[in-house]
Amino acid sequence: MSYLVSYVIRNPRVRGTGVDEKLRLNLPGFYGGAYVRVLVEDTTFRAWQRRPPEPRIRLRIADCTNEISLWFELTSAEARENSLHKIDTLLYAHRQQHGHSKRRVA
Repeated sequence: MSYLVSYVIRNPRVRGTGVDEKLRLNLPGFYGGAYVRVLVEDTTFRAWQRRPPEPRIRLRIADCTNEISLWFELTSAEARENSLHKIDTLLYAHRQQHGHSKRRVA
């Protein structure tokens, strides 16, 4: 997933600017609404209440009819560790699939 970072544009000085990217999974001409959406809320202008505000961090993956939504929490060390585990597991699965596939994804 780290290769997607090159497509993200962020300007931290503008209110409400975080990461909200939606990438279509289907080739042009194929319809059905399959996508990957990455959302990271910008908390720059949110008020603190004893500690920094926790941003909403979501990854949504959808095909034509189903959607999964993964949340990445940062509220505690255990929650951060769990979020990192989710990311590592997704990257591992991607690398395993990519390593065994002869088809190149553009």
